[in-house]
Amino acid sequence: MNKFTIITALSLILAGCSAYQIKADVDEGKFRFVNFEKERGKQFEYIHLMCLYKRPIEWNLPKQYQAGNHQLWVKAQIYQNGMSIREKNAFVKFDVTLKAGLSYKLNRSFDDDDNISIWIEEEQSKNIVSEIITTELLRPLLIEKSLRTEQCESGSI
Repeated sequence: MNKFTIITALSLILAGCSAYQIKADVDEGKFRFVNFEKERGKQFEYIHLMCLYKRPIEWNLPKQYQAGNHQLWVKAQIYQNGMSIREKNAFVKFDVTLKAGLSYKLNRSFDDDDNISIWIEEEQSKNIVSEIITTELLRPLLIEKSLRTEQCESGSI
């Protein structure tokens, strides 16, 4: 075998492994939470928990949290043609009880170009476990850090 063949084989193996998302077991007394991401076609969609340690964040990989009652702030970011200058956002707060040992994810649907419905579902069964909240997608505010920080402080994560 020549070096090119070995490098190509290793590259394919690594690419295959990175495309496969490993799902870890959920720790006792905790639930796992997965954000929503779609980056195909004309529209890029990111719907994620907006807060971590009661502070605003932009994105988070799947994490585990203590099971029970939660107030979760969620941010939806929608980009047309992948251009952030055409970004629209929506913010919703869920009051929901999430059970230990399960994995949950965010999902969404669009009523039209300006309205989005967001909910939390159990990842494996696809059962919806939260209310479905419909809100308007709006252009980002010029100054919103203090508002988002205040919202995160009112949440449980």
